[in-house]
Amino acid sequence: MRNYEIMFIVSPNGTDEDIDKINGQLEGVITAGGGKAEKIEKLGKRRLAYLVNKFREGSYVLFTIQGDGAIIREIERRLRVMDLVIKYLTVRMDDDMKRLDKIKAHRQKRAARRGRAHAEGGERRAAPGPAEQMAEE
Repeated sequence: MRNYEIMFIVSPNGTDEDIDKINGQLEGVITAGGGKAEKIEKLGKRRLAYLVNKFREGSYVLFTIQGDGAIIREIERRLRVMDLVIKYLTVRMDDDMKRLDKIKAHRQKRAARRGRAHAEGGERRAAPGPAEQMAEE
């Protein structure tokens, strides 16, 4: 199973009930295909960067899902034929997540090395050097 993010924009003429209906349909497609909808986030109504189908604003919705290519193709097909959806974008997140996990592991390893170096440095400072021993005598 791969991780995907699907963001789509619903026309400003669509109500919250319409958006909930679309979300329910898409969630049904995901679960029927054996996938999992991890997160459904309504981002609200926002101004668009440019005119899309003569609309200046739209309601944004973000889906984070786990599934395979067949599920994604079916979701995109349904989004394409829905009149209320004016734009959509699907992004596969696997590569980004692997890269972020790798960076995180590298940072943790580097922090652990730094922690050991500081601990060893602290032990060295605790033992008095030859000049300090003479001063004490």
